Amino acid sequence: MTSEVRRIVKLAACASFQEGYVNPSQRDPGYFGDDYKWLRATDLNDGFVFNTSRGLSAKGFASAGKSALLFAPNTLAISKSGTIGRVGILKDYMCGNRAVINIKVNPDCDTRFIFYTLLLNRQKIESLAEGSVQKNLYVSSLGRLEFELPSLPEQVRISETIGALDDRIALLRETNATLEAIAQAMFKSWFVDFDPVHAKQQGRAPEGMSEATAALFPDSFEESELGLVPRGWKVSRVEDVAIKVGMGPFGSNIKVSTFVEQGVPVISGQHLRGTLMEDLSFNFVTEAHAERLKNSCVGAGDVVFTHAGNIGQVSLIHSDALFDKYVLSQRQFFLRCNKEIMYPEWITYFFRSPLGQHLLLANASQVGVPSIARPVTYLRSIQFVLPPINLLRHFAEIADSLHRQAIANRSRIQTLATLRDTLLPRLISGQLRLPQAEAALEAVTE
Repeated sequence: MTSEVRRIVKLAACASFQEGYVNPSQRDPGYFGDDYKWLRATDLNDGFVFNTSRGLSAKGFASAGKSALLFAPNTLAISKSGTIGRVGILKDYMCGNRAVINIKVNPDCDTRFIFYTLLLNRQKIESLAEGSVQKNLYVSSLGRLEFELPSLPEQVRISETIGALDDRIALLRETNATLEAIAQAMFKSWFVDFDPVHAKQQGRAPEGMSEATAALFPDSFEESELGLVPRGWKVSRVEDVAIKVGMGPFGSNIKVSTFVEQGVPVISGQHLRGTLMEDLSFNFVTEAHAERLKNSCVGAGDVVFTHAGNIGQVSLIHSDALFDKYVLSQRQFFLRCNKEIMYPEWITYFFRSPLGQHLLLANASQVGVPSIARPVTYLRSIQFVLPPINLLRHFAEIADSLHRQAIANRSRIQTLATLRDTLLPRLISGQLRLPQAEAALEAVTE
């Protein structure tokens, strides 16, 4: 690598900024759909962002009026509140909510190099946030971030080297997104659209399934208090299929002063960005402290929700979770299924579906910090159509097979990300030459 002179610059000299302002009311289900990808802080994964966890209808997008703007592909986005400093490179047009800032890099700088610079300066960015109650990162503050900027050709060489690792990470994430899409499509076909039942009612064999699987579905519908449902399926409530629905502890019981280096991990919203809880980057409390909070402890098979802040988050703790026990933070609550009549895989996909999200958020308030009122009582009361246990079991087995593939890919992603994070500061600072970095890359990707 050359020893050329680098100059100290501010981010505002390298890019322009655009804040997200599309924040439709959670109470109107007509605002949500598949017309626009709706970028929130929870969607930023320190890598490429291909999709968002929620989408908006044209009506929901238009509700922002003049603020209804789209962020362009291959621009950057950064979270400005909550977990401040999480970044992403957008790979499609997306509208952003008020928790994200879009960063459009100037032509004389390399977008991916600026992305890696932001990753490397996460702590500095967090220190730029302002506010006594809830920290916020303002555009004016972000623009003051200072860093070393090499020549454009060197920026490109560095970003291409590190980018080779990120491309592999992105491919694995795309694979996981495909696995998730398969599970979601199956859930929608079987339990929302009732495609196999319609097919059998019309005298056709259901598509894409064996005779044994098709036999698990009835061939007609019947009236219920929720409308027409497959014959023999019952209307039930969450309280009927749960062993326990519980809350996280009061905030005073989980705080910085209670954290230790090792112990029982604490689940917060940052771990609930997907169908499966993300098993990394935890704070910990002692075993004794966790025992005092035993009513807020969860484990494999439990479904965890967020009731304040990023409301609508729903994630399953997989049976291959790294820890036997976890403690919830104050903004989470959980559901423990009675597996004689319900499987957690099914209930997770139900509450992540558009219908489940609508039901979950129908009792939400947008005043101040978004929150679900009386979350435990309300969750227990939610009604749904309950399929027979043998069909639930079959769906859970298929979903679990997909989940195990996704978990293996997550492990590979973590290995690659660790190498990237080791090489990145040394490359950007000029301490590591490109041939050395390329050799390290080949060793881990052979």
